[in-house]
Amino acid sequence: MVVGALEAADVLVTSGGVSVGTHDLVKPLLESLGTVHVGRVKLKPGKPFTFATLPQGKLAFGLPGFPVSSLVTFEVFVRPALRKLQGFAKLQRPTLPVRLGYDARATADRTEYQRVTLIRQGSELVAQTTGSQSSSRLLSLAGAQALVRIAPGDQGVKAGTVVEAMILSLP
Repeated sequence: MVVGALEAADVLVTSGGVSVGTHDLVKPLLESLGTVHVGRVKLKPGKPFTFATLPQGKLAFGLPGFPVSSLVTFEVFVRPALRKLQGFAKLQRPTLPVRLGYDARATADRTEYQRVTLIRQGSELVAQTTGSQSSSRLLSLAGAQALVRIAPGDQGVKAGTVVEAMILSLP
């Protein structure tokens, strides 16, 4: 089925089946069809992201199964790659400086993209958390207008700090 689909497509994007469980068969399938270049990333959410090249120069992206992880890895890795293939010069979504309206916890060893809403306070945009940032919490995407990038570390980022936000939609 996958091999037939690849004949008509330039890029394969899957969701789920790329972790290390007994039912996670996408990565072994991609290894049998081509070359897996990335099998894990230091990203939260989205650690089990996979990237492979297949015969005839086709690309394959294996996104994690949790919807939040899938969206974040799509925005960070897949969307820019697709835009590059389409000939766009501007690959990333726009970013804007925003002031954090909450204390953002950091993960010790992974960059984290947190879902936020944006409110205007005077001349600034202030980012408010959408709640629990668990990768299984689909509700954190409802109404999210941006993703703020929190660098790895032990300290986190204090409320009031200005950070860059990848804009998904404006208020």
